[in-house]
Amino acid sequence: MDFYHPPLLQGVLDALGSVYRALRAWKFYPKGHPNRKNSIKQAHAAMLLLLDNNNLSLSCGRSGFSYPDGELIKDTTRMSASLSYELFIRRVQKITFLADLHQEDLLELIRILSLPPEAIQKAGGMDKLMAERGIRTIWANEFELSVIRGRRRDVESKGVTPLGVDELEDTAVIEEPENSTLPDSQTAESDPEEELQALLARLATVMDEDIYLMLVRQAITCADALKASHVLTPLLPLAKLLAAHAADANRSDNLTECARFGVEQLAMGDEFISFLFDRMEDPDGLSKEYILAILTAAGPAALGLAVQKMGSIDNLAIRKALSILITKLGEPAVPSLLAMLGDSRWYIVRSLATILGDIGSPAAIPGLQKSLLHADSRVGKEAIRSLAKIGGKDAENAIISILRDDNPSLLPQALASLGGMKSKKALGDLMHIIHSEDMFLKTLPLKTSALAAIALIGDQQVTPYLVKLLEKRHLIARSRWEQLKIAVALCLGKLGDPRALPVLRKMAGSSGELGQACAEAADSIERTGGKLNGGA
Repeated sequence: MDFYHPPLLQGVLDALGSVYRALRAWKFYPKGHPNRKNSIKQAHAAMLLLLDNNNLSLSCGRSGFSYPDGELIKDTTRMSASLSYELFIRRVQKITFLADLHQEDLLELIRILSLPPEAIQKAGGMDKLMAERGIRTIWANEFELSVIRGRRRDVESKGVTPLGVDELEDTAVIEEPENSTLPDSQTAESDPEEELQALLARLATVMDEDIYLMLVRQAITCADALKASHVLTPLLPLAKLLAAHAADANRSDNLTECARFGVEQLAMGDEFISFLFDRMEDPDGLSKEYILAILTAAGPAALGLAVQKMGSIDNLAIRKALSILITKLGEPAVPSLLAMLGDSRWYIVRSLATILGDIGSPAAIPGLQKSLLHADSRVGKEAIRSLAKIGGKDAENAIISILRDDNPSLLPQALASLGGMKSKKALGDLMHIIHSEDMFLKTLPLKTSALAAIALIGDQQVTPYLVKLLEKRHLIARSRWEQLKIAVALCLGKLGDPRALPVLRKMAGSSGELGQACAEAADSIERTGGKLNGGA
């Protein structure tokens, strides 16, 4: 059986991630809250876009989804992987989304996933529960379409269909746990800042999960009111508290998940994120660790703001701090950063190239390779440095390709990086540069850079060719040729190959800098006993 593979991994991650966000919103917000309805509609739209009139079958594992043929869906953001885990612990090993996915079916699946796993098993399992509730376009533990069609006919014949999100939510009443009480300061006319302060005092100590959820909901409501009034300073203690709770391993999974989702909701909107960035160096601002937690929760939108802030601010300390923060986001930030490489501002693209190199993800190599062709050579040079940091065969090939292109502005950096990478694969191209015809040695700096790279690579197979170059006589541009031979002698000394000793000792008797360089190279080889010296 042939199974559908969506063309873009990012599309798969976005759609499945939106379903998981809808699940979290459904658990977090009380009935009737607009974010519940919005999250379901967004998730449904994203899934329809992903399906593109195809059926999608996925295997559900503890650590993430995979296709039926075994190909893993790699998710560095963990959003889709978390959805897979929620299905897996409810004994769903396979799931099939049909091409005509109904919004009410997706909603009903989310409502079922909101139940504890043990409750689902007591009810007969996911398969039975989904069929009883009338879900027709999502099927658990089945890939065979002929079986699914038969079961769908059975479900549809019973006339049971799930309620739509509008039916469920529009008539709903906001519910809170019965055993909780509101802070004394909370009245219809209460000031949101005062109310938030009262809530913070309770949030800091409460460990009951139901009460904690209620308090976080109320705190986010206060935060939304303050955001609407552009009063943002009172939100800093809430951001700090929730970020700390989300990272606290001593708290229950439900408490940390609630705190994490609260951070995400707090981070929504550009104004608050920009407010945090502007105050990164203030004594009263949040620490880098808390800002990193919020930046992680806020996702690609906040990442874009951070990059924009880097390009627009003159404060070097804040620019550096933002760069470090983005780098710490690691692999999950790479797709968003790659999407920004098309920015028209060269300095933004150069900063992105630097960050991608510091993150070190091989996934960044194709984007960095395209940046080698950027109109501004400063971007290309940074892309080379980042490719060298990432390393690996693909990065090495990308840098070697520069040696064969007609872009002299990038050659010095490419030579230095290939030397630093100890790229034996580049030796042929490096030797071609050294031996290329140039009677007047106008390319002397380039040739000496190539020799320096060879010395770093440390491969002695080039020794005979360098010795032959050292012995050559030249009548034109003699001073330049002498400088090149000095660089050859230096390279031979670092390679440490005894085969070079006869010529080096012979030329050591010459006067001037060349004789001295040859003598030092010979002494170095003898001292190291034929081992690499400085290039290993």
